[in-house]
Amino acid sequence: MGKVDQETLDTLAELEVEALLEGMNDPSNRGNPAFLGAVRRFLKDNKLITQPETPGMAAVKKRTEEVPEFDFGTCN
Repeated sequence: MGKVDQETLDTLAELEVEALLEGMNDPSNRGNPAFLGAVRRFLKDNKLITQPETPGMAAVKKRTEEVPEFDFGTCN
């Protein structure tokens, strides 16, 4: 792959963030484990850490307590 200039990389990163935000604003995506996994990976990969004081975290914590855990390791 050839070298990509910084401006192009910045634009790509901004578009990725916008797509994730749009997805989080869509109620059907907020309940989709695959989409939420992509958001968590993005946050983790970019070392973005939320704090309990982050606006909305109390609501997120409450909602995540209601989400069942999925064991994808047993799928064939």
